[in-house]
Amino acid sequence: MSEVIIGVDLGGTNIRAARLDQQLNFLQRKGITTEAQNGLDATLKRILDLIHEVLPTDGNKVEGIGISAPGPLNPQTGVIVAPPNLPGWHNVPLGDILHKEFNVPVYVGNDANVAVLAEVARGAATDSRNAIYITVSTGIGGGVITDGRLLLGKDGLAAEVGHMMLIVDGGRVSSLEKEAAGPALARQARQRIA
Repeated sequence: MSEVIIGVDLGGTNIRAARLDQQLNFLQRKGITTEAQNGLDATLKRILDLIHEVLPTDGNKVEGIGISAPGPLNPQTGVIVAPPNLPGWHNVPLGDILHKEFNVPVYVGNDANVAVLAEVARGAATDSRNAIYITVSTGIGGGVITDGRLLLGKDGLAAEVGHMMLIVDGGRVSSLEKEAAGPALARQARQRIA
């Protein structure tokens, strides 16, 4: 019997879960739409159900669960603070919720921070001591590794580039995410086509 890891990517549009071996090889992957508009409880149920679907049935033990989620969040407490693309998620103790359900250690990390760690471990930045990762999807986020260490900042918000304030359209204040994330780009395209 060996130990496996469960990984979950919680996004504003999709939730993906996977079971991985100790060498981070995928053993099983599943995904569903987030349907965040249905509220916090419905989204939590979707997360729990999806994790149950990728749990091992062959006697292998789950060593832990890692969750990548949109920020802002607190990786020390596993609390999702208030992500703009998950309505109703305010100070949600996702780490505790999953620990109570599955009785294994749970790590909750900012999606872009987790992505830059993955790129250094197994991707385009393998063995690099410095890397920057920018994600543009439902939201915009960033992760930075400098001198081999993940840059978190005082409150874990060091690379929350999507929330940088911009002045647009003759003085209107906005954010990079509101102007350039996937939903904003779709909105702008619809406006130009109309």
